[in-house]
Amino acid sequence: MGLAPTELLEETDPRADAARDYRSAFADFARKAREARALMASANPDRQAIDAALLQLEKAHITYNHSRDILAQLLLGFSHRPEPHLVQSPANRVREIAELRWELAGRPEGTSEDDWYRAEEIVRLAEAA
Repeated sequence: MGLAPTELLEETDPRADAARDYRSAFADFARKAREARALMASANPDRQAIDAALLQLEKAHITYNHSRDILAQLLLGFSHRPEPHLVQSPANRVREIAELRWELAGRPEGTSEDDWYRAEEIVRLAEAA
């Protein structure tokens, strides 16, 4: 018994692999976001646990963006990389992570510099991974 035409296409079409990779990356990103948010429920947030969760979240975010871009390129028939203006700048990621770190820690007073420096380190480590 042979494969149906759609099954054959799915096995040989790189878009099917890209779609699976995208779904997997999204699921991982969502799981890591839930884990980071679970830290907010703690009465006394652990800053090291928050930093570790944010690093894992940023790595998952990079992987998700990469798989999303590959899938989009395949679906749209592009053979080039995304335009630079479509890629989020590291400075914007640092700001977002610093704000998230602050919120996850319960919005403590006087931590903005530490939040910013740790966010820079998280982005740098995630991009290097």
